[in-house]
Amino acid sequence: MKKKLIVAAATILLIAICAVCFVACNPYKWKGIGGGDPDATAESNGGYVVKQGNYLYFINGYAGYDGDNTFGTPQKNAIVRAELDADGAVKNDTAKVVVPKLVHNSADGGFAIFKDWIYYATYNSDKDKNGTASTTKMDFMRTKIDGSATQRIAQINSRTMPYFFTENRILYFDSDQSVINYIDFSGMPKSKSVDNGKGAVAGVLAEHVSTVVWDYAVDKAFYVKTLDGTTDSYKNYNEIHSITFDGKTDKVLATENTFVANDTDPNADSLHVYKYSLVDIYPEQDDVTLYYSKTYMYGSSSSSTQDAGTFCAKASDIKNTEKMLKTTALTSLYPLGYEEGAFSGSSWYDGNSETPIPVEVTGSSTTIHYVDQKNGIIYYSASSSASELDKISYKGEGNADIVIAESMKIDELKLEFIGDRLYFFATSDDNWMHTINFLTFEKTDADGEKIESAYIGVGRPEEEEDK
Repeated sequence: MKKKLIVAAATILLIAICAVCFVACNPYKWKGIGGGDPDATAESNGGYVVKQGNYLYFINGYAGYDGDNTFGTPQKNAIVRAELDADGAVKNDTAKVVVPKLVHNSADGGFAIFKDWIYYATYNSDKDKNGTASTTKMDFMRTKIDGSATQRIAQINSRTMPYFFTENRILYFDSDQSVINYIDFSGMPKSKSVDNGKGAVAGVLAEHVSTVVWDYAVDKAFYVKTLDGTTDSYKNYNEIHSITFDGKTDKVLATENTFVANDTDPNADSLHVYKYSLVDIYPEQDDVTLYYSKTYMYGSSSSSTQDAGTFCAKASDIKNTEKMLKTTALTSLYPLGYEEGAFSGSSWYDGNSETPIPVEVTGSSTTIHYVDQKNGIIYYSASSSASELDKISYKGEGNADIVIAESMKIDELKLEFIGDRLYFFATSDDNWMHTINFLTFEKTDADGEKIESAYIGVGRPEEEEDK
């Protein structure tokens, strides 16, 4: 599950669908690698590791923003595909580059796979008429899962833009204009390489947007809509909406009178008229749990703002399912779903206890990376450098234990947990991709020697020595 929160912070310029072909010939020639399982459902879309059937697709390593991004050149930061064995481990001798581009974005949007296409964002460094390479543009692209065709869908003049892929559209939040834009690529060619975005159409999905949350396990986006008319511009409320990706259904989930007393004029009950700010989202089996904070105005002049707290509620019925998690606003949390609430810092806010439940994780820079809710285990790092991954039970007694003592890159990237596997960029190995089975990993061998995680990928200088 990949959760994405987008707040109005970055300056993003309007999209320009590529209207001209940049070169006369196909710039995306690449030897296809065959195989793939387009009928299998992709797991972990939105991250830098995606599993589809018996194949694993992953970003080969982290190279940052530098390097030649000419198609066919990059290896590090390219997307590699490898087969998995019966136990789910990578068969590294099958690893091959399928997307030879620098796949990275400051918005941490990751890549996604739908059927036989891989969708990703990559830096554009095309030169202008003066020979100066772009330092701001970003391309949205897709490549067949067997590498046989590549298409540039669109280009935008920002490298920090939050984005989200669907089977037919790319969505992105323009915080300057307070809109969710879309690029519909359903009209593009189905199999041949394209460099000019032919067949793609751009438009606006939603206007007057302040915050947005979306998830690859949910078929719609949720956003907060600010007042867009002069009539109500003086009022202190906004609205929570859901909208389908095709824009056909835009539904109001919470508005001015949602929490006021029955038959009461909102003007006479201002303490229950709110402004909302979405914080996160959690897909449930039969619903979606939204996490949000609320504020209200108080005082005779209605000029003072007061936190109402942080809440969670089921999207289908916010009014009757709302639970308070904390009396003040939380700007970040780790969602656990409606029944269990959320973690924030070293506390567990379940919405049932009057006081938060302490969570025995220590360190001022503690980061929770994954929660095994079935077994009640938190996997976390206790420092900003993530020099080790630890685990501890949050449902019972027990001491913290080290899972693996290796430095992992987490300042721009999240650790990836799929099934029983952990994938990460090992800073001690120049940020190449590594993996372990985090449930069975042994830290030392029979002689007490430290066991290292396994490198996966192609192009690493030490690769031949390892063989």
